[in-house]
Amino acid sequence: MQFYRPTLLDPDRHRRDEFTSGDLSLDDSLRRYAGQNRRGNTAAVWVIADATYGVVCYATLSMTSVDRSASPTPLAKGAPLQVPALLIGRLATATRVTGLGLGTHMVKHILATAAELNVKAACRAVVVTALNPAAFSWWQRFGFDPFEPEDSTNLNLYLLSEDIAATLTRL
Repeated sequence: MQFYRPTLLDPDRHRRDEFTSGDLSLDDSLRRYAGQNRRGNTAAVWVIADATYGVVCYATLSMTSVDRSASPTPLAKGAPLQVPALLIGRLATATRVTGLGLGTHMVKHILATAAELNVKAACRAVVVTALNPAAFSWWQRFGFDPFEPEDSTNLNLYLLSEDIAATLTRL
């Protein structure tokens, strides 16, 4: 199989209708809202497509801030009241290509984007809310730390921008 590098979604070129990740909310988000999110400047949608431009992996990115008072010490230390961060809103891979490393490839792209963004506009961390406990563990493989390690119901994680380079060398 041949895949294109991550690129911004082009609603006129990238086929989203056949995308199936095994989670209806993620599938629906790509099919119904990805174009709207981009046009409304609420999320950038990055896709990996196959040779026929069928989307096989996607992620949404947007800017956010995290309240310093609700942040773990490494994230809050020396930060303003609203800590600037890059939010990974969605990340999904089509079931037909599971196990090929496309999700990992997308994470590499996201982290490289965050590092570049940090140079240009200051982004203290990358944050994500895992979909479930299995996804939570998956994100931890990339060096993401839990916001509240003692609370197993809190699926929020972060990776400091200063740790991105080390993470990328491990991938």
